[in-house]
Amino acid sequence: MKKTVSIALISMLGLTQITCAGMSSKVPIAMAIGCASGFGLGAIYDEVARNKDAKEKKSVQDRALGIFKNKKKTYNQGKFVGLGVGCLAGLGTGLYLDMMAEDMQQQMNARGIQLEKVDSNGNGETDELLVKMDGNISFATNDSVLQGVAKTNVENLAEGLRGYPETKIRIGGHSDGTGTLAVNQPLSQKRAESVRDALVGKGLESGRVAEVAGFANSKPLPGTNPSGNEPNNRRVEVRIVAAE
Repeated sequence: MKKTVSIALISMLGLTQITCAGMSSKVPIAMAIGCASGFGLGAIYDEVARNKDAKEKKSVQDRALGIFKNKKKTYNQGKFVGLGVGCLAGLGTGLYLDMMAEDMQQQMNARGIQLEKVDSNGNGETDELLVKMDGNISFATNDSVLQGVAKTNVENLAEGLRGYPETKIRIGGHSDGTGTLAVNQPLSQKRAESVRDALVGKGLESGRVAEVAGFANSKPLPGTNPSGNEPNNRRVEVRIVAAE
């Protein structure tokens, strides 16, 4: 454990220097030290997790049959928790989300998920991360049931999000332009709720869902016909925000 703490302290000092050099125009030194401290604590968390796993014994039956149950661990979770504790208050949401995107990207990519930085306030700072996937989370006409690729995408997203407890999500349901608002609004709401239920059913804490809303066809994708039967607009979007 002494060796682990020493390594973590060295990492903290190194990160402090890097952070101060790279963000000197935006972040006071004290905040950078806070980030480094958080990162160091996370590194200790990760090392303890690895050591614990290494000491776990296989059952007699498993050893006899040569079966190894290798459960994938989210080791980088510790680093991100550390960053959340040390950085959110000091850095502000924009820089914090940029750091979070860097931290999350590798694990999310392995699940076919990309994160797009969004500046919805137009102030040059990231305020949320838009989740993007091949096939997205789309639905059949007049349907709110998750099926096929959409269901798989939501399951993969739930698994990825569990490793990042310092985040919350906003879920928005959408429809194409056919039908009336009286039909499309509740339909889009049900689509958003079906995604929320699926995420929670796969282990995401319900308290991490900050918003579930239906927007009917008021927010069509760029380049699509807002009043047409556009399949890409029959969708749900998930956005990741900082858990302040």
